[in-house]
Amino acid sequence: MVPLSEKRHRLYSNEIPEFIHGLLLRLDMLVKERKEEDKARIVFRALFRLMFMEKGGRPKYPEFTWKDAQEFVSIYMDEP
Repeated sequence: MVPLSEKRHRLYSNEIPEFIHGLLLRLDMLVKERKEEDKARIVFRALFRLMFMEKGGRPKYPEFTWKDAQEFVSIYMDEP
């Protein structure tokens, strides 16, 4: 849970596609290096929330693997 004193940043709807693209680029870089799994998992979860989550409720993330992350990037990197 986020402490009340911690500022939460909000994204405007027109910013989200560029933010997703930037996260996909970062995940692609991490997948190619396969060195920082914790960072890749964080990026993967952020992407999952932005792309697939509805408002409300706790997210149920898929299990992270390098192979799944690579497939995720290859599927969504070229979409508009």
